[in-house]
Amino acid sequence: MKVPHDPDPQGVLDRFRQAWEAADATAFGQLFTEDATYVIWSGDVLRGRPEIEQAHRDLFTKGATTMNFAIVDTRFIGTDATVVLTAGGIGSVDYDKLQTLVMTRSNDDWMIAAFHNTAMSDRAKQRYRAEAASQS
Repeated sequence: MKVPHDPDPQGVLDRFRQAWEAADATAFGQLFTEDATYVIWSGDVLRGRPEIEQAHRDLFTKGATTMNFAIVDTRFIGTDATVVLTAGGIGSVDYDKLQTLVMTRSNDDWMIAAFHNTAMSDRAKQRYRAEAASQS
């Protein structure tokens, strides 16, 4: 399955949320490069698209959940790479994790090359929940 053409990395994040909420591990995995790394919040590392997809297939057997996230910062590194920082949460949780994504572009398609998910400190939770409330 080919990832749709998207000149903007925001489209990857939209598809990330859609695949998560649909509990679609195949669509989720297709957002990552073949050799991507994915650090889950507990500190385990998934290496490569097949491992990322399988881990999420296992996770999604528990059922679909909603995903909340907001882009905190986007920094382009040249024209074909970007680092995106997001604040996120699953289900009814507003924000309790920070995610750093490294995305690369090839032929105008953005893909996730690295993803790191970590728990927020209490201070970060207060900051990002207050910012999200002010944007609503």
